Amino acid sequence: MLQFLQSLIYYTEGVLIYSTLVESSDSFLSFITFFAKTWLPFVYKLGAFIEPGLNSLFSFIGEHLFSGMVPAFFLAGAIGVFLDKQRITKYMGKDAKPWYSYPIAALSGGVLTVCSCGVIPIFTSIWYQGAGIGPAFTFLMASPAVNIIALSYTHSLLGKNFLIGRTLAVFFSAILIGLGMNFIFKKDDPRFQDETDPDLIFVEEETGYTDIQLLIFFAMLLFLMMLTTGFLDPAILKIAAFLRITSDSFAYKYFARLTAAMLQVVFIIFYSKHIFEKEEIQLWLDKTKNLVVQILPKILLGLFLCGVLFDNKLIISMMSIFDDNTILSNLLASVVGSLMYFGTIVGATIVQTLHSCGMHAGPSLALLLTGPSVSLPSIIAIVPIVGRKKALAYLSLVILTGALSGYIYGKFF
Repeated sequence: MLQFLQSLIYYTEGVLIYSTLVESSDSFLSFITFFAKTWLPFVYKLGAFIEPGLNSLFSFIGEHLFSGMVPAFFLAGAIGVFLDKQRITKYMGKDAKPWYSYPIAALSGGVLTVCSCGVIPIFTSIWYQGAGIGPAFTFLMASPAVNIIALSYTHSLLGKNFLIGRTLAVFFSAILIGLGMNFIFKKDDPRFQDETDPDLIFVEEETGYTDIQLLIFFAMLLFLMMLTTGFLDPAILKIAAFLRITSDSFAYKYFARLTAAMLQVVFIIFYSKHIFEKEEIQLWLDKTKNLVVQILPKILLGLFLCGVLFDNKLIISMMSIFDDNTILSNLLASVVGSLMYFGTIVGATIVQTLHSCGMHAGPSLALLLTGPSVSLPSIIAIVPIVGRKKALAYLSLVILTGALSGYIYGKFF
């Protein structure tokens, strides 16, 4: 009898456990059904919404972060530490003669292979080292658009007319923007109200290196930037072929570029240890790190927002507006270009594609001028450096000069 009761109890417990599992399973299935009907469409729409932003972000990280941004940060840190304030203020300071300070600022970016985001660290260094408002913003606008890579791709993809138009437009527009910024904000520059800046890091005392040694050091950093951005790929491949190191692999070119860049890094390390003190090198690394922390997060955020808000489909849908050289078409092209992020190579490629699809030469040049020169990420990044008013004024002047340059160019070509 006892065994029967125990068996009955075990059976009853089993039935209860089974019933509980069935009920739990039904509840779980109900939850899955509710989630699938209610949340999955929302998750899908959210994913589709942020996908262009993530694509823009990952594209920048893969194509520009290590090739352009990292060398630019190290170059900017070196400018902030080793290039003393007197050298900058002599040629680009607020009291420098305009007839040479503005052309120097407009043309000095020719040796830099940077995009609108890559120039921000370098701009930050010369800004804090005492460059005048006008020359500093002239440098900021001109550097991404007048560098060697930008001009060479413009010639190869768009021809001689666009090359001449872009070169002249960038030069004069950058100077006009600098003069405009200086006229508006000359008396509103807190940097020169107090000459001592606690956040400024630079070496003022007697140094153990000569000007020639410093020139060689900066040339080595510039050479590294030219290696990482691919400007010297033809020369690298010729050297590799001379050494009988050849391959048809797609990755061969990038491996050769990486090898050359790593060798240049080794040379820079040994040369730095030879001419600089240990404390000076540490200052350089600290300055570089501070610039990365200050600038890079804002650039990445801006790239994400730029991808979300300004997909290339926007321009394609507006092609009918850009098929004629009007003030409106140039102004819209300038606005779109100044907010979207265009890399040095991508910008010329996009403009070439749109121009071949019917975009008039005027709006094409306006887009080519503003696209690589400024972007939403770069504007977001300079706000903490120069302030909101100066950043918005700079963006407005870029849009106006870009539209004016495109309209004038469209009248002749």
